[in-house]
Amino acid sequence: MNINFNFLLLGTSLSLIPQYAAAQCAEIDCLKLGYTKLQKCNGGLKCPFGEYWACPCDDSYKYTCSGANEQPGTDKCGDKYKSCNCASGYEWKDGKCQLKRTVLGQCTGQAKNCSIGQILNSDGTCSNDISSGKTPIGVVIYIDNGCGQAITPFPIANNLIWGGMGNDIPELTNYTSWSKAIEDKNSYENTKKIIQTGDSNTYPAAWAAINYYPETAQETKGLWHLPALRPIYFMLQTSNYKKINNTISKLNGTTIPANEVIFSSTEHNSNEVWGGCYQCGYETTSINKDAMNKNLSVRPIIEF
Repeated sequence: MNINFNFLLLGTSLSLIPQYAAAQCAEIDCLKLGYTKLQKCNGGLKCPFGEYWACPCDDSYKYTCSGANEQPGTDKCGDKYKSCNCASGYEWKDGKCQLKRTVLGQCTGQAKNCSIGQILNSDGTCSNDISSGKTPIGVVIYIDNGCGQAITPFPIANNLIWGGMGNDIPELTNYTSWSKAIEDKNSYENTKKIIQTGDSNTYPAAWAAINYYPETAQETKGLWHLPALRPIYFMLQTSNYKKINNTISKLNGTTIPANEVIFSSTEHNSNEVWGGCYQCGYETTSINKDAMNKNLSVRPIIEF
Protein backbone atom coordinates (compact mmCIF):
# COMPACT_ATOMS: atom_id res chain seq x y z
CA MET A 1 0.00 0.00 0.00
CA ASN A 2 1.70 3.19 -1.16
CA ILE A 3 0.40 6.30 0.60
CA ASN A 4 1.76 9.78 0.05
CA PHE A 5 2.32 10.75 3.69
CA ASN A 6 3.69 14.12 2.65
CA PHE A 7 0.35 14.85 1.05
CA LEU A 8 -1.48 13.68 4.17
CA LEU A 9 0.69 15.86 6.38
CA LEU A 10 0.07 18.81 4.08
CA GLY A 11 -3.64 18.16 4.29
CA THR A 12 -3.35 18.13 8.07
CA SER A 13 -1.43 21.37 8.20
CA LEU A 14 -3.85 23.09 5.85
CA SER A 15 -6.74 22.03 8.04
CA LEU A 16 -5.22 24.07 10.83
CA ILE A 17 -5.55 27.22 8.74
CA PRO A 18 -9.32 27.56 8.19
CA GLN A 19 -9.16 30.69 6.03
CA TYR A 20 -6.57 29.15 3.71
CA ALA A 21 -8.36 25.82 3.61
CA ALA A 22 -11.63 27.51 2.74
CA ALA A 23 -9.97 29.56 0.07
CA GLN A 24 -8.47 26.48 -1.47
CA CYS A 25 -11.63 24.35 -0.99
CA ALA A 26 -9.61 21.83 1.01
CA GLU A 27 -10.86 18.23 0.94
CA ILE A 28 -12.29 17.12 4.29
CA ASP A 29 -13.44 13.60 3.33
CA CYS A 30 -11.10 11.23 5.17
CA LEU A 31 -11.54 8.38 2.69
CA LYS A 32 -10.74 10.61 -0.27
CA LEU A 33 -7.69 11.88 1.54
CA GLY A 34 -6.39 8.32 1.96
CA TYR A 35 -7.43 7.67 5.55
CA THR A 36 -9.05 4.27 5.02
CA LYS A 37 -8.57 2.33 8.25
CA LEU A 38 -10.99 2.46 11.17
CA GLN A 39 -8.45 1.14 13.66
CA LYS A 40 -5.31 2.78 14.93
CA CYS A 41 -2.11 1.35 13.51
CA ASN A 42 1.58 1.66 14.32
CA GLY A 43 3.21 4.49 12.41
CA GLY A 44 -0.15 5.65 11.08
CA LEU A 45 -1.76 9.09 10.83
CA LYS A 46 -5.21 9.94 12.17
CA CYS A 47 -7.55 11.89 9.94
CA PRO A 48 -8.17 15.35 11.42
CA PHE A 49 -11.81 15.22 10.29
CA GLY A 50 -12.86 11.86 11.71
CA GLU A 51 -11.86 8.53 13.18
CA TYR A 52 -10.14 7.09 10.12
CA TRP A 53 -6.43 6.29 9.99
CA ALA A 54 -3.89 6.11 7.21
CA CYS A 55 -1.61 3.12 7.72
CA PRO A 56 1.69 2.78 5.92
CA CYS A 57 1.58 -1.05 5.95
CA ASP A 58 -1.35 -3.36 6.53
CA ASP A 59 -1.17 -6.55 8.57
CA SER A 60 -0.14 -8.66 5.59
CA TYR A 61 3.32 -7.08 5.68
CA LYS A 62 4.69 -9.09 8.59
CA TYR A 63 7.75 -11.05 7.45
CA THR A 64 11.37 -9.96 7.87
CA CYS A 65 12.67 -12.62 5.44
CA SER A 66 15.74 -13.14 7.59
CA GLY A 67 15.11 -16.77 8.54
CA ALA A 68 16.91 -19.89 7.33
CA ASN A 69 16.66 -20.31 3.54
CA GLU A 70 14.69 -17.04 3.28
CA GLN A 71 15.45 -14.16 0.95
CA PRO A 72 13.76 -10.73 0.64
CA GLY A 73 10.50 -10.84 -1.28
CA THR A 74 9.29 -8.39 -3.90
CA ASP A 75 6.25 -6.92 -2.12
CA LYS A 76 7.72 -4.69 0.60
CA CYS A 77 6.35 -2.02 2.90
CA GLY A 78 8.65 -0.38 5.41
CA ASP A 79 11.01 -3.11 6.60
CA LYS A 80 8.48 -5.98 6.22
CA TYR A 81 7.40 -8.20 3.34
CA LYS A 82 4.17 -9.94 2.40
CA SER A 83 6.13 -13.08 1.60
CA CYS A 84 9.73 -14.20 1.16
CA ASN A 85 11.62 -15.79 -1.66
CA CYS A 86 13.16 -19.15 -0.83
CA ALA A 87 16.49 -20.80 -1.50
CA SER A 88 16.71 -23.53 -4.14
CA GLY A 89 14.84 -26.67 -3.10
CA TYR A 90 12.54 -24.75 -0.75
CA GLU A 91 9.08 -23.27 -1.19
CA TRP A 92 7.07 -20.57 0.61
CA LYS A 93 4.34 -22.30 2.58
CA ASP A 94 2.49 -21.48 5.82
CA GLY A 95 4.53 -18.34 6.36
CA LYS A 96 8.00 -19.86 6.03
CA CYS A 97 10.41 -21.48 3.59
CA GLN A 98 9.97 -25.23 3.72
CA LEU A 99 11.72 -28.06 1.93
CA LYS A 100 9.81 -28.82 -1.26
CA ARG A 101 7.66 -31.90 -0.98
CA THR A 102 8.24 -34.43 -3.73
CA VAL A 103 5.12 -35.23 -5.71
CA LEU A 104 4.99 -38.98 -6.16
CA GLY A 105 4.04 -40.40 -9.53
CA GLN A 106 5.95 -37.81 -11.53
CA CYS A 107 9.40 -36.31 -11.81
CA THR A 108 9.90 -33.17 -9.74
CA GLY A 109 13.70 -33.12 -9.82
CA GLN A 110 13.94 -33.90 -6.11
CA ALA A 111 15.46 -37.34 -6.70
CA LYS A 112 18.79 -35.51 -6.95
CA ASN A 113 18.72 -35.63 -3.15
CA CYS A 114 18.48 -39.45 -3.16
CA SER A 115 20.70 -42.36 -4.15
CA ILE A 116 20.19 -45.90 -5.43
CA GLY A 117 19.51 -48.32 -2.60
CA GLN A 118 17.86 -45.78 -0.30
CA ILE A 119 14.34 -46.09 1.09
CA LEU A 120 11.65 -43.98 -0.57
CA ASN A 121 9.12 -42.71 1.97
CA SER A 122 5.51 -41.76 1.31
CA ASP A 123 6.33 -38.06 1.78
CA GLY A 124 8.81 -38.22 -1.11
CA THR A 125 11.92 -38.13 1.06
CA CYS A 126 14.70 -40.72 0.94
CA SER A 127 16.53 -42.26 3.89
CA ASN A 128 19.16 -44.89 4.54
CA ASP A 129 17.12 -46.50 7.29
CA ILE A 130 13.54 -46.57 8.52
CA SER A 131 12.86 -43.15 10.02
CA SER A 132 10.50 -42.37 12.85
CA GLY A 133 7.33 -40.68 11.62
CA LYS A 134 7.89 -41.70 8.00
CA THR A 135 6.25 -44.45 5.96
CA PRO A 136 8.59 -46.46 3.68
CA ILE A 137 6.99 -47.54 0.41
CA GLY A 138 9.83 -48.65 -1.85
CA VAL A 139 13.52 -48.84 -2.66
CA VAL A 140 15.24 -46.43 -5.06
CA ILE A 141 16.55 -48.33 -8.10
CA TYR A 142 17.14 -45.63 -10.72
CA ILE A 143 17.95 -41.90 -10.88
CA ASP A 144 18.41 -39.84 -14.01
CA ASN A 145 18.67 -36.03 -14.11
CA GLY A 146 16.84 -35.63 -10.83
CA CYS A 147 14.09 -38.08 -11.79
CA GLY A 148 13.85 -41.28 -9.78
CA GLN A 149 12.09 -44.64 -9.76
CA ALA A 150 11.60 -46.86 -6.72
CA ILE A 151 10.48 -50.49 -6.65
CA THR A 152 8.29 -52.43 -4.23
CA PRO A 153 10.22 -54.41 -1.59
CA PHE A 154 8.43 -57.58 -2.67
CA PRO A 155 6.86 -59.03 -5.81
CA ILE A 156 3.11 -58.36 -5.94
CA ALA A 157 2.50 -61.32 -8.23
CA ASN A 158 4.14 -64.53 -9.49
CA ASN A 159 2.88 -67.14 -11.92
CA LEU A 160 1.27 -64.37 -13.96
CA ILE A 161 1.60 -63.93 -17.71
CA TRP A 162 2.53 -60.60 -19.26
CA GLY A 163 -0.25 -61.18 -21.78
CA GLY A 164 -1.19 -60.32 -25.34
CA MET A 165 0.67 -63.14 -27.09
CA GLY A 166 0.73 -62.44 -30.82
CA ASN A 167 -0.46 -58.83 -30.32
CA ASP A 168 1.93 -56.04 -31.16
CA ILE A 169 0.96 -52.93 -29.19
CA PRO A 170 1.29 -50.29 -31.91
CA GLU A 171 2.01 -47.39 -29.51
CA LEU A 172 4.94 -49.26 -27.92
CA THR A 173 8.32 -49.25 -29.59
CA ASN A 174 9.60 -52.73 -30.50
CA TYR A 175 13.13 -52.99 -29.12
CA THR A 176 14.59 -55.91 -31.01
CA SER A 177 18.15 -55.38 -29.75
CA TRP A 178 19.30 -55.54 -26.15
CA SER A 179 21.50 -52.44 -26.50
CA LYS A 180 18.48 -50.36 -27.55
CA ALA A 181 16.07 -51.96 -25.08
CA ILE A 182 18.14 -50.92 -22.05
CA GLU A 183 17.71 -47.28 -23.09
CA ASP A 184 13.95 -47.45 -22.45
CA LYS A 185 13.19 -45.72 -19.13
CA ASN A 186 9.56 -44.80 -19.83
CA SER A 187 7.83 -46.91 -17.20
CA TYR A 188 4.83 -44.60 -16.83
CA GLU A 189 4.25 -44.05 -20.56
CA ASN A 190 4.66 -47.74 -21.39
CA THR A 191 2.22 -48.93 -18.74
CA LYS A 192 -0.35 -46.34 -19.77
CA LYS A 193 -0.19 -47.54 -23.39
CA ILE A 194 -0.53 -51.18 -22.35
CA ILE A 195 -3.63 -50.71 -20.18
CA GLN A 196 -5.23 -48.53 -22.85
CA THR A 197 -4.83 -51.39 -25.33
CA GLY A 198 -6.51 -54.16 -23.32
CA ASP A 199 -8.11 -55.08 -20.01
CA SER A 200 -6.72 -57.04 -17.07
CA ASN A 201 -7.53 -60.35 -18.73
CA THR A 202 -5.45 -59.44 -21.78
CA TYR A 203 -2.52 -57.73 -20.02
CA PRO A 204 -2.58 -58.95 -16.39
CA ALA A 205 0.97 -57.89 -15.46
CA ALA A 206 0.50 -54.21 -16.32
CA TRP A 207 -2.93 -54.12 -14.67
CA ALA A 208 -1.57 -55.76 -11.52
CA ALA A 209 1.03 -52.98 -11.35
CA ILE A 210 -1.41 -50.10 -11.93
CA ASN A 211 -3.86 -51.47 -9.35
CA TYR A 212 -1.23 -51.93 -6.65
CA TYR A 213 -0.80 -49.62 -3.66
CA PRO A 214 0.67 -50.10 -0.17
CA GLU A 215 -1.92 -50.30 2.61
CA THR A 216 0.11 -47.68 4.48
CA ALA A 217 0.03 -45.27 1.52
CA GLN A 218 -3.31 -45.71 -0.18
CA GLU A 219 -3.01 -42.26 -1.71
CA THR A 220 -0.48 -43.72 -4.15
CA LYS A 221 -3.08 -45.92 -5.87
CA GLY A 222 -2.79 -45.50 -9.62
CA LEU A 223 0.78 -44.18 -9.39
CA TRP A 224 2.56 -47.54 -9.63
CA HIS A 225 3.63 -48.91 -13.01
CA LEU A 226 5.35 -51.81 -14.67
CA PRO A 227 9.04 -50.79 -14.86
CA ALA A 228 10.71 -50.17 -18.19
CA LEU A 229 13.86 -52.18 -18.88
CA ARG A 230 16.44 -49.47 -18.11
CA PRO A 231 15.67 -49.15 -14.37
CA ILE A 232 15.59 -52.96 -14.09
CA TYR A 233 18.96 -53.16 -15.83
CA PHE A 234 20.47 -50.63 -13.42
CA MET A 235 18.91 -52.36 -10.43
CA LEU A 236 20.59 -55.65 -11.36
CA GLN A 237 24.11 -54.25 -11.72
CA THR A 238 26.11 -56.08 -9.05
CA SER A 239 26.86 -53.10 -6.78
CA ASN A 240 23.28 -51.82 -6.99
CA TYR A 241 21.77 -55.29 -6.64
CA LYS A 242 23.52 -55.86 -3.32
CA LYS A 243 22.57 -52.44 -1.94
CA ILE A 244 18.95 -52.82 -3.01
CA ASN A 245 18.63 -56.30 -1.50
CA ASN A 246 20.18 -55.01 1.72
CA THR A 247 17.55 -52.27 1.92
CA ILE A 248 14.74 -54.69 1.08
CA SER A 249 15.89 -56.75 4.07
CA LYS A 250 15.64 -53.66 6.30
CA LEU A 251 12.02 -53.32 5.20
CA ASN A 252 11.34 -57.02 5.92
CA GLY A 253 10.57 -57.46 2.24
CA THR A 254 11.38 -60.25 -0.18
CA THR A 255 14.89 -59.91 -1.55
CA ILE A 256 15.44 -60.45 -5.26
CA PRO A 257 16.91 -63.93 -5.83
CA ALA A 258 19.36 -64.38 -8.67
CA ASN A 259 16.86 -66.41 -10.71
CA GLU A 260 13.83 -64.10 -10.28
CA VAL A 261 12.86 -62.70 -13.68
CA ILE A 262 11.17 -59.31 -13.34
CA PHE A 263 8.71 -58.28 -16.05
CA SER A 264 9.38 -54.96 -17.76
CA SER A 265 6.98 -52.84 -19.80
CA THR A 266 9.46 -52.79 -22.71
CA GLU A 267 8.17 -54.75 -25.67
CA HIS A 268 10.47 -56.91 -27.81
CA ASN A 269 8.00 -57.90 -30.51
CA SER A 270 4.46 -59.23 -30.84
CA ASN A 271 5.38 -62.44 -28.97
CA GLU A 272 8.03 -61.35 -26.47
CA VAL A 273 8.84 -58.71 -23.89
CA TRP A 274 12.02 -57.84 -22.04
CA GLY A 275 12.70 -58.74 -18.44
CA GLY A 276 15.62 -58.89 -16.08
CA CYS A 277 17.22 -61.30 -13.66
CA TYR A 278 20.57 -61.17 -11.90
CA GLN A 279 21.86 -64.43 -13.30
CA CYS A 280 20.68 -63.68 -16.86
CA GLY A 281 23.28 -62.69 -19.39
CA TYR A 282 23.72 -58.90 -19.28
CA GLU A 283 21.05 -58.91 -16.51
CA THR A 284 18.22 -58.91 -19.09
CA THR A 285 16.39 -61.52 -21.12
CA SER A 286 13.58 -61.89 -23.62
CA ILE A 287 10.38 -63.52 -22.29
CA ASN A 288 7.44 -65.10 -24.06
CA LYS A 289 4.36 -62.95 -23.38
CA ASP A 290 2.31 -65.95 -22.29
CA ALA A 291 5.07 -67.64 -20.27
CA MET A 292 4.10 -68.48 -16.69
CA ASN A 293 6.28 -69.86 -13.92
CA LYS A 294 7.12 -69.17 -10.31
CA ASN A 295 10.29 -67.26 -11.20
CA LEU A 296 8.44 -64.62 -13.24
CA SER A 297 7.41 -61.66 -11.10
CA VAL A 298 5.70 -58.30 -11.11
CA ARG A 299 7.46 -55.65 -9.02
CA PRO A 300 5.88 -52.25 -9.72
CA ILE A 301 7.77 -48.97 -9.57
CA ILE A 302 6.73 -45.45 -8.63
CA GLU A 303 8.30 -42.31 -10.09
CA PHE A 304 9.39 -39.39 -7.95
